[in-house]
Amino acid sequence: MENIIKNRSSQISLYWSAGLSLYAVIFLWGFWENGPFALGINATIFLLGLLFAFRQFFSGRALFIKNNLVWIIPFILIAISYAMYENPFIKIINFLAISILALVFLTYALHPRLKTFLWNSAFFTHLVERVGYILGSIPAAVKYCVGALLPSQSIQKNKIKRISVGMLLLIIISFTIILPLLGSANPAFSALTNSFYVWLGNIIEPELFGRVLMFIIFMIGILSIMFSWQKPVKDINNENDKRQVDSIISGIVLLGIFVIYLLFLSFELGRLWVSSLPFDFQEVEHLVKSGFWQLFILTLLNIVFFFGCYRRTNHTVQRLLIVFTGASFLLLASAGWRMAMYVFFYGASYEKFYAAYTVIFCGILLLWLFSRLFIKKDADLIKYTSFLLLWMYAIVVVAPVEQIIFRSNIAFAERDNSRIVLYEMTMLSPAVLGPVQTMTHTNAETFKGWEYWEKNAQKIVDNKIWYELNLENIIYLVGR
Repeated sequence: MENIIKNRSSQISLYWSAGLSLYAVIFLWGFWENGPFALGINATIFLLGLLFAFRQFFSGRALFIKNNLVWIIPFILIAISYAMYENPFIKIINFLAISILALVFLTYALHPRLKTFLWNSAFFTHLVERVGYILGSIPAAVKYCVGALLPSQSIQKNKIKRISVGMLLLIIISFTIILPLLGSANPAFSALTNSFYVWLGNIIEPELFGRVLMFIIFMIGILSIMFSWQKPVKDINNENDKRQVDSIISGIVLLGIFVIYLLFLSFELGRLWVSSLPFDFQEVEHLVKSGFWQLFILTLLNIVFFFGCYRRTNHTVQRLLIVFTGASFLLLASAGWRMAMYVFFYGASYEKFYAAYTVIFCGILLLWLFSRLFIKKDADLIKYTSFLLLWMYAIVVVAPVEQIIFRSNIAFAERDNSRIVLYEMTMLSPAVLGPVQTMTHTNAETFKGWEYWEKNAQKIVDNKIWYELNLENIIYLVGR
């Protein structure tokens, strides 16, 4: 680690981490109060800046090359989505999704044999190691930050560094963990700590203190990530790591489940292609949601069987796997049809939209897996599944989901046998504020009772700072 913090790239990493951290505490600070509604153009610029910063410290290798564009482009789409749409649901999901996907694909891009290595257990070991590198780089990041503030020539430099690091860690841990916990455990001590915080607040404004504290945390966190990615991925020869599976055991399991599967379908035969839904809503939920979860579980089963048996058993079991997978499409199509009927009669929502999109993802994945059984060349199943997931996720985050939900429900509600309650769309964000106000002028009865939602949505948009806006907000503000 000493070699890392002495080279030139460490200085560049420090500048990038400090710049991004300063940007975050200035332009992303509204998130602490307004949540995902404060993330717009500002979040897009931050994520694109973070992606661009990676090329400065990517273990001495070029990041923006042709082979990497196949996964970099989806990340750019995810970053741009913040500046395009309101959708608070997907903006929250992005925090977890971006972290996991970035860990996977940056580790992949760092591998010395980018095109040929297999995504198997060794690759998952690389991911775990990378997390360890990030956590292990935190002390080096703290040490480098402190060292950057000290003169380059000093007899007491090493001692001052150690004292500074210790004091910094003591302040952070005490103020954020120790004092609050001890205060909650003892009323008398709580009064003492509260008086201390009040005294400190009179000297330093709480918001300024919070921004400084978050700046330090962000800078150390980003710098530790940068240091960790300067460590290359070890090259492990895993091309022949393909253990054979017992054909008799796997054949019995596949055949047994296939028989149970067919028996279940025989009971479901009368419900496979329903043309209408029951009037009892609880019965409707059971009919549709049970079908969806059957799809999800069966898709996972198929993936497990594919990954476990693909090219690892004899020819007979491979043929049985073909039949097993082919039969699963019947329930897949049925569940998709039920979800479509659910939306058609009761309208779309966040849950239904993303559930339907999951059906599409599962269908594409199953179809691709099914086709691999007829191709002689071995396929890296985990790799292509991961890329499919990345692209499907990137596409859905740049889709105008709330506009689709709103306009679909308006259209479906005009049908005579529709059971859609338009007021349920008040769960949507200010993304549809413009269409609601426009339609209210022409048909006020349709949006009766929406006054509170409209007032709240208007307030959210009006309270946004210019850099918190997105494309939907701008179109609304220009057009009103």
